[in-house]
Amino acid sequence: MPGRDAIRELLFSPATLNLGGVHLILLRAVNLIEKSRDSEDIGLDEIAWWVFHKEINHDELRTHTDKALKSAQVLKEASEKLARTRPTSYKELILTLRGLAEDRRMEVEELLHYVRWLAARDPLAPGILFTYRVWGSTRMADRWIANSREVPSWSENKLIRSSTEIVLGIRSSGHSVYEQVYGEIEYELMDSVDPEFLSNGVQIAVPETTVLARAAQEVYLNCTTYFVEIRDSLRQVLLDVEKFERQKRSVLGDAFWRKFISKAVECKKAETQLWDFKETLTMWMVKGSTEKERAKVIFAEDVAALANARGGVLIVGVSDQREIVGLGDSPREIENRLKIVETVIARHVEFPRQIVSLQQITVPTKNESRLCLIVIVAQTCEPVAVNDGNGRYSYPVRQETGIDRVSRTILREQKNCIREDNHDFINDLRRFVAEN
Repeated sequence: MPGRDAIRELLFSPATLNLGGVHLILLRAVNLIEKSRDSEDIGLDEIAWWVFHKEINHDELRTHTDKALKSAQVLKEASEKLARTRPTSYKELILTLRGLAEDRRMEVEELLHYVRWLAARDPLAPGILFTYRVWGSTRMADRWIANSREVPSWSENKLIRSSTEIVLGIRSSGHSVYEQVYGEIEYELMDSVDPEFLSNGVQIAVPETTVLARAAQEVYLNCTTYFVEIRDSLRQVLLDVEKFERQKRSVLGDAFWRKFISKAVECKKAETQLWDFKETLTMWMVKGSTEKERAKVIFAEDVAALANARGGVLIVGVSDQREIVGLGDSPREIENRLKIVETVIARHVEFPRQIVSLQQITVPTKNESRLCLIVIVAQTCEPVAVNDGNGRYSYPVRQETGIDRVSRTILREQKNCIREDNHDFINDLRRFVAEN
């Protein structure tokens, strides 16, 4: 329709273009994620990848995400109110959308600040707000700009303006919603008319009021949907942060581990796949350098084998006869032994993230309390290797009968269904404590 392009220019203001800037940052982050998915081992859940694998300050992430969530919720509620309006012209439709962004300028700026903050931490990070997990494939495709996949042939200004139109709902699947609706109504009218009538050259008049009413409904719905999905993405980030913190808290409780050791010692059955008693560590005791280095690799394999299976714990300071013997005779000896454990894990266990926690637990015995060491090993979503110090690598996996060594390829296939590093096995330990 004549003049519609000129009217659409009224949409653009600093506030609306900030919304376009938000979306363009998301699109570019997703492009980078797709190019880096294999090298970064991102998997199919970008939110979990970021929260569990990349984020180093979860308190900061929670604070920023919570503020952005409040802003997204305000924008979602404001956009829902638009659905109750009935614009009488295309110009009025455009101005209501512009008014939405300008009336909620502070919330728009908060969202832009948030995605820029994420991008400063890692260019891939803003992609956590535009994922299949939340949006689904259709809604993502409807809000894509094909030119953003490669080096843009469009100018930066054109990309931001197109992104603005996507956020505010007037562009979908690369096309103007108004023009799409106009074409749909025109087709419906033509389909309802006798073909002979059309063959006489009669033109079908498309009622602009009908087009405007339907187009406004779709535009407002698109706009609301955008803010709903952004809000839900932020919620999912917070939920994953809470899950991460919950797992972390479950690892750190001294009272639980003290009770667990006591119950495990009393239990007559052999160690399960989830825990193993060790009176001491061989690498603390042997004297020769060759034997000591070999003992260090064996301990590293014990750790990696748990990580490559379901996770679990090594309980050091308990004999084969289930007697609590402790870690050593003096505080200095114990401190040195703990340093050896930390050094061996850092040197021989090959994995990009921290998956081992060391917990010193004082356990009461008949005569006195003794100090035991709990080596808590997370289940990993990727293969954990052991470097023997001479350039050779192994991929051990704990089995009921001991340790098996497999190839990295086989192990990766076995871990396909694991989304993130986790301590889920602790739930089994809790049940063991409750039932014994």
